[in-house]
Amino acid sequence: MPESDSGGRRYFAPKLVPTLAMLAMLPVLLYLGTWQARRYQESSARVDNYRRQHDDLPPLQSLDVAGDRNAALHFRRVTLAGTADVTNAQLLTARYKFGQRGYSVVMPFAVPSGPHPKVLVLFGWVPEAQVDVWLATLASDPPRNVRGRVQFVNMLNPAERPVNQRGPRSVWMFPNPRAMASRIPGLDPDLLIEAGEQASGAFVDPTRWPVQGYEYPVHPLPSKHVEYSATWYGMAATLIGVWIALSLRRRQSAATAALPGSDG
Repeated sequence: MPESDSGGRRYFAPKLVPTLAMLAMLPVLLYLGTWQARRYQESSARVDNYRRQHDDLPPLQSLDVAGDRNAALHFRRVTLAGTADVTNAQLLTARYKFGQRGYSVVMPFAVPSGPHPKVLVLFGWVPEAQVDVWLATLASDPPRNVRGRVQFVNMLNPAERPVNQRGPRSVWMFPNPRAMASRIPGLDPDLLIEAGEQASGAFVDPTRWPVQGYEYPVHPLPSKHVEYSATWYGMAATLIGVWIALSLRRRQSAATAALPGSDG
């Protein structure tokens, strides 16, 4: 088709307002995409460290480690000997399992070595009607071994207070060793040990209490950062495409320009 019949070719002529808007928005979108990509790399490195700490290294038998305790202990499996301090057992606010209301129970566990005489242990969930019976039974023969996984939880609010009281026991929203350490002498303010068997997906018998266990292995995934990064970069590409579309103009042919009423 002759050029005059097509109305002329398009040519690139950016307009001022769309160009200024694109120049203002594009760096922001690219920055956000790069930021999420960087967070993905950081999260991936953290996940790799979790895997190495939890899966590859053998269980520790003491919390007395040299150097950076966080680096050495976070996500490590442990098998500790000591004695549970049932007197200072604490409850975590009511949670429902198997259609029953109950409490997760945390209590100090006295260890023979380490920088602190006691460490907080999450022993599991107990139906509300069984909490007092179970703790009374435990007091007569306190657990002397703990098998679980260590977590650093020292980012929680040290000034947190219990949300409730159930008899002589405080009820907390979360297991907060730093806040609990102000009430329990000798408690490690940084560590929590999640106790239980290393079984993932295994059936949990609701008639056996406490309901223990943590998923093994636990591998957090940084996939959302990939999605966010792709979203921001996609918006940047769309912005450029819209700007290009708005900047294309059709060049009039000589025949079209000669028509009456044509501006040229």
